[in-house]
Amino acid sequence: MEHIKACQEHIEEGLDDAVYGGFELPVLKAFSPVDKQNDKCAYCEAAPIYVVENGHSHTI
Repeated sequence: MEHIKACQEHIEEGLDDAVYGGFELPVLKAFSPVDKQNDKCAYCEAAPIYVVENGHSHTI
């Protein structure tokens, strides 16, 4: 897992999953959709507004 997209309601779950999932340095960033993709929160159907990613990853 290299990143977790989360809505306002589920950001705490995203951070917890990152820490317990072995992210070496979890980083919280604002989510900005690319090419108007239909991205969804990892925990519900809402649009994500945050991305939790591994600080050592170059994704997203």
